[in-house]
Amino acid sequence: MNRRTLAGLGGLLATFAGCSSPPPPPVLPPPSPRAVQVVEAPPPATVHASPQAPDPEPPQAPATAPAAAGARMFRGRSEDEWLRLMSERPVVRTLERFHSTLFVFHMDLGDGVHISFQPERPGQETFWRREVTSYHLARLLGIQNRVPPTVGKRVPLSAFGRFASGVGLVVDRHGMVLGSASVWMPVLNRVNMHLLPARREWSGWMNPAHDVPEASRERARQVSEVLVFDYLAANYDRWNCCNITADENGDLVFRDNDAGWFPDVINRLGDPNVVRRVPRYLYESVQRVTPELLRESVSHDPMAGSVHLVSSRAYTGYELRRQALLANLRRMVERHGEAAVFPWP
Repeated sequence: MNRRTLAGLGGLLATFAGCSSPPPPPVLPPPSPRAVQVVEAPPPATVHASPQAPDPEPPQAPATAPAAAGARMFRGRSEDEWLRLMSERPVVRTLERFHSTLFVFHMDLGDGVHISFQPERPGQETFWRREVTSYHLARLLGIQNRVPPTVGKRVPLSAFGRFASGVGLVVDRHGMVLGSASVWMPVLNRVNMHLLPARREWSGWMNPAHDVPEASRERARQVSEVLVFDYLAANYDRWNCCNITADENGDLVFRDNDAGWFPDVINRLGDPNVVRRVPRYLYESVQRVTPELLRESVSHDPMAGSVHLVSSRAYTGYELRRQALLANLRRMVERHGEAAVFPWP
């Protein structure tokens, strides 16, 4: 199940997110079931659709046209096609609702296209925006098949149907709810990598003084990727039961990426030594992906023209962390050699 659980943050911040025990930002309690906050927003960009009764199983997505050579792919479609479909298609029906600190909705856009939608709520107006920014970071870094494509989207309140009850959504004057749409992951298995025995094992893989066991090379590479991803975004909410999961192939999925980009957190360097070995491609990507490049990429999101997706101070903190990470990896190379620090292409 694609359920959210935000738990176990405090003790894991310094070790695995690279932050010096910053407290998570306050989250306001959800309003009463009757509360619907109306705010001014630009005219709607999504067609209204009437909710229907959910199907027990989503239909199989149809075959798509071949992607261009070199296109980034995710679950059989190019990421660009996913972004277009999620942005342009109206919601046909809402199938499920999940809730922990946040609410997440499983929505059907028709023809087998399903999304996970994180809506804007009072006190949580920026959470979905950080999901969008995190996806652009993963894409620019070249992290493949780990972070579901994500795009800003407007959904009519009517499309939520009975699932809107008691949520307290922020609704604009056109009856629309802003949020982030991500590719729906039908399988998210717990891998318990937050538990101490597993942490000891994969921490050993990240030490360039040790060889990575052949049978663990792929999982170790994916751990390295998520460590870089989270350190650069200052995402403090990863290592718990539900934010590090695996798909049906046993590959890690980096989702629930809304806990990064807080200006007061990202501008503290934390400990860049959390990242000590990486794929060579990722080391080269971190050198290339400047704040200007990231800002330009985020500006292409459909909602970027009407909402402020991420603070300028967050971009400043990103650059500080990028430089600290690169400096630490260079120190690792001086100490252990390139082959040990970059054991994957």
